[in-house]
Amino acid sequence: MNRIKMLSFVLPLMALLFSSCSLETDNEAGKLEGMWHLVRVETLATGTSEDLSNQVIFWSFQAKLLELDDKTGMHNSYLYRFNIDNNQLTLSSPYQFDRENGDRPLTAYEATLNLYGIKKLTPVFRIEKNGKRKMILNDGSVRLYFDKF
Repeated sequence: MNRIKMLSFVLPLMALLFSSCSLETDNEAGKLEGMWHLVRVETLATGTSEDLSNQVIFWSFQAKLLELDDKTGMHNSYLYRFNIDNNQLTLSSPYQFDRENGDRPLTAYEATLNLYGIKKLTPVFRIEKNGKRKMILNDGSVRLYFDKF
């Protein structure tokens, strides 16, 4: 009898443990998963390109989060939530990434985002190419070229 009471308590508890906290563990990134080195930004209106291959600017996708990071530490890093649907990458809920003082939600565009190829606060990119080693994103104003790191 005690065994049945114990099982009736333990089994529902285990079910709750295995079904909770899906936000950080659901793997939505698919082929985007991992670290991508931003190597070139092409401005579509002018046809000009900026070579960033010698800089250490990275986009890192994991689960449902994207981190934009300048590995020199000289510029702010940012976090975005993202969604992929029909070869379209939508960035939302931007934060300035600051573990020491607490992440700060962004309510307005910051010029530092331009360093990462972001031209507006919550952009939507068309995924033009997504291979094992190369990725190209296009938001209508810029085309971003990445190498998998």
